[in-house]
Amino acid sequence: MLLATPLRFARGMLPANWHQLSSFFSRSTANTAWRGGIKLVGHKQLSNQLPIRTLPLADQVVAVPLQHGRSLAEPCVRIGQRVLKGEVIGHGGTAIVWAHASTSGTVVAIDACHPADGDQPLPAVHIAADGQERWAPPRFPPHPLTVPALAEFALQMGLVGLGGAGFPTGIKLAGTAHPLDMLLINGAECEPFLTCDDRLMQERAADIVAAAALLAKVYGITQVRIGIEPNKPQAMTALQQALVSTDRRIEVHALPLRYPAGGQPLLVKSLTGRTLAPGRLPAEVGVLVLNVATVYALGRALLHGEPLVSRIVTLSGAVTSPGNIEVPIGLPISTLLAAAQPHGTGDIQVGGPMMGRVLANSAAVVSKTTSGLLARSESLFPPRAATRPCIRCNRCVDVCPMALRPLQLLSAYEQENRALLQQEKLTACIECGACSQVCPSSLPLRDSFRHAKRTIWLGVRA
Repeated sequence: MLLATPLRFARGMLPANWHQLSSFFSRSTANTAWRGGIKLVGHKQLSNQLPIRTLPLADQVVAVPLQHGRSLAEPCVRIGQRVLKGEVIGHGGTAIVWAHASTSGTVVAIDACHPADGDQPLPAVHIAADGQERWAPPRFPPHPLTVPALAEFALQMGLVGLGGAGFPTGIKLAGTAHPLDMLLINGAECEPFLTCDDRLMQERAADIVAAAALLAKVYGITQVRIGIEPNKPQAMTALQQALVSTDRRIEVHALPLRYPAGGQPLLVKSLTGRTLAPGRLPAEVGVLVLNVATVYALGRALLHGEPLVSRIVTLSGAVTSPGNIEVPIGLPISTLLAAAQPHGTGDIQVGGPMMGRVLANSAAVVSKTTSGLLARSESLFPPRAATRPCIRCNRCVDVCPMALRPLQLLSAYEQENRALLQQEKLTACIECGACSQVCPSSLPLRDSFRHAKRTIWLGVRA
């Protein structure tokens, strides 16, 4: 098991006034409930009370990836060239996410790098920082701003989803044949330990609200809903205070306090009551869904002319100095670990314990989707028990938020039966890991489904 079981969100870990805070919310979620999910020990208190900080960059070399998924930018700088922070260092044509220098300095190599949360090395521009953080002139979007122009601008400003998937934001923002009537902003951060979005909402709520209002204006959307769990009272207060300054209809809504409340189909259900069927896009039910950090980054691009060159990373777990640090894209993970001071020599978890992974390469760098680094210890991350035969307890079915039958899916995976995987709706699995977490036999359910999607489903042999 990744965490101690049974997993309960201790009553004392809720803010004392969270019942009162519910009065902030504009509507109840009682008629938009979804089944399943689990309650987890959050460990949020390790880092959610500490302000976002930065690190000095002198003498550092950052490696900025040129590739995001299938998008590969062509480098447009040469070795020895001096660059400014925010300067374009990689570009391309349609649907290509551009790359930008994440600090000022000198290009010292164009070579591969290893993103902390990636499977493969990626081409990158390596920049020796000069420690001066000198910005390139800001670049603003065209006026008037249309949806196609917004989408193209987002690609050229290097924006990708910061909630974990890293999907190019410009493609998501591109025009759709389906009319949109609602913008949903995902402020859920239901993975234990991670608090980077919580601190972002606490400290930069006004920027988030301003960006949301602008997006609503461009799309002609009349309703904006920010979904957030009630265990983030300071973030809720900051957002409510920021809403005073806008004339747009922006509301903060309570999400269920259980994992995985931030999963896209569940978020849509919680905030709208609409059902997002497997394989369907949110636009098909009239909504645009963006992570709160992505909305913030969009605001920096649209209102301040800044490309995406940094992100906030949570440092937590068994460390001496936890917290949240805003770091340039491409910063070596070793620099962050030196700042966090892990206890012992245990593994480092990249991202949350439910959907993240163990750091595989000590030379890895921060990517745009690196949300956290957690130092593992036996007390915080108890070793997983040995796998035993299934006892047919049905707990995996009870907690699956997508109403799947994990045991039948596992059987189909073990048979390498693609037709049966389809029948059991493999593609509807959001890989949240709730089934694996509650399995008393420690069956590798989530890992098997993830592997099935990448091999059997695609017709690829591992």
